[in-house]
Amino acid sequence: MSNIKEQISNLISKIDNISSEKNYWLIRTEAGNHFESFNSFNFIALGYEEITYKIVKDIKEKSASDLDFKNQLKEYVAKIYPDKQQGLITNQILRFIFEVKRGDIVVIPSENSDYISMGEIADTNILVQSESIFNSTNCDYTKRKSVKWIKTFTRKNLDPYLYKTFQAHQAINNISSYANIIERSLGDFYKIGDEVNLVLNVNQESNIKATDLLFFGSDLLKLVDGFIKEYDLDFDIKDIDVKININSKGKLQFLSKSGKNLLLLGIVVIGLNGGGLKVDRPGFKLDLSTDGLIKTISDYLDRQQDREMKVRLMNSAKSLEIKTPEDLIKLTKQFSENKDLPK
Repeated sequence: MSNIKEQISNLISKIDNISSEKNYWLIRTEAGNHFESFNSFNFIALGYEEITYKIVKDIKEKSASDLDFKNQLKEYVAKIYPDKQQGLITNQILRFIFEVKRGDIVVIPSENSDYISMGEIADTNILVQSESIFNSTNCDYTKRKSVKWIKTFTRKNLDPYLYKTFQAHQAINNISSYANIIERSLGDFYKIGDEVNLVLNVNQESNIKATDLLFFGSDLLKLVDGFIKEYDLDFDIKDIDVKININSKGKLQFLSKSGKNLLLLGIVVIGLNGGGLKVDRPGFKLDLSTDGLIKTISDYLDRQQDREMKVRLMNSAKSLEIKTPEDLIKLTKQFSENKDLPK
């Protein structure tokens, strides 16, 4: 039993912990004109080409303070763009160069926001490229930062709570207030702030039956609660909250300050779905269904006396087309590989 508790603690300690320093940015693509270039060549860029990075850097080096630097840059902007909003342009340039940092998440929309890409800033510094590479990107903007793109969504498959962000028409916008919504679009098991999040993606496209949704949530929690009591674990299901976003496709987002209860909940879902549990590499094979915590939970599910509830849960999961939480599978694989690889 102590081994079960130790495995749970070890797995939770390795969860992806989203930094509070991380920011999230919406970068415009000139009505989609630069969307393909940004994606294909792994960068983002800001216009205002008359004010180069070198000019900004020179003004900063000659300034006595940050306030002096901002005022001098604003004066320079006013000379170049006398009929435009100098304060806005100044702030846009400063944000892009000095605030968009490595590890931040960037969101870019295509024309009409038909496609949306999300990626991670790879380097805080302004990207320096050779002339031949620069010319091949089909984008005239020189103030660039490199990006590692993670995922591209169609508007239909994007979390609808993000639609409002596209109402902002500035070249660069801080959308960090949408951090959790963006993170649940990119991952399914992570910690942000003081809460662990488990996201179950519902892939059912037709109308969702209320009984499927209600039975799935209720039966899943009952099974986890039973496992906790059987193994006398030092946490329960009472602090689990849930956010439901169900459209033609949607998400069940479970939140908890403990996280251990969500770990069990997620592994039960893995056990129900059964897929993605094998690792087969040259010189190393692993079947997670026969390994550690997953096997313990699988055995617990097999000996459940309430067969009707178990069958109902499996049918509900199948009807809702609940996707196996991929981040949790990766976490358990990584843990088991490190544990079982020859030392």
